Amino acid sequence: MNKAAFDDYIKNRYEEQMSYYAKSSRENRDKYKKFQWALIILSASAPVLVAIDGLKIEVTNTFWIMLHIKIFVVIITASVAILTTALKTFNYFENYVNYRNTREEMKREIHLYDFRIGDYGEHGVHREALFVQRIESILDKEHSQWPASKKLKDQANGKGEYEPVVVAPPAVADPTITDDNADVNADTPPPPPEAPVDDAEEVKP
Repeated sequence: MNKAAFDDYIKNRYEEQMSYYAKSSRENRDKYKKFQWALIILSASAPVLVAIDGLKIEVTNTFWIMLHIKIFVVIITASVAILTTALKTFNYFENYVNYRNTREEMKREIHLYDFRIGDYGEHGVHREALFVQRIESILDKEHSQWPASKKLKDQANGKGEYEPVVVAPPAVADPTITDDNADVNADTPPPPPEAPVDDAEEVKP
């Protein structure tokens, strides 16, 4: 790999992926925090509302207000269930950790390359080729954790190339062939039919 090709890889592949993982990590972190704060506030407010349900508030000597807030408690409880399910479904925290770890691994690799540390400092090693190989290995490891729906979405957006896997139907085994005589039946032709024996021509001893 020449210098121009390596510089192009750094600019159009490495730096682009670093920006993508930084942005994705930040977005998933912010969503996770918002969902968590909403869960904390709603979960804490539900028992308070239950406690004051039916409370009478006297405005004047002849006028008072009774609080009927059971419907709000039901709405809050349903909202907590929805938010909890959304966190488990969209995996904001797991995505945040995964994207951050991938970016940190890529950042570590560029430092090892620049300072010729480890395998990059060995004699006769093609540093640029080794760097590209390791970066692609890190990306492949992260991509393998994506669900199928995300892979198809990124493929449609041109962020990745994934070939569809075609699964061939299972072969139907021949019931007349067993494991013991499979090789013999495949290589040995069937024996010729036996000639009929005439009882009249049978030679007596």
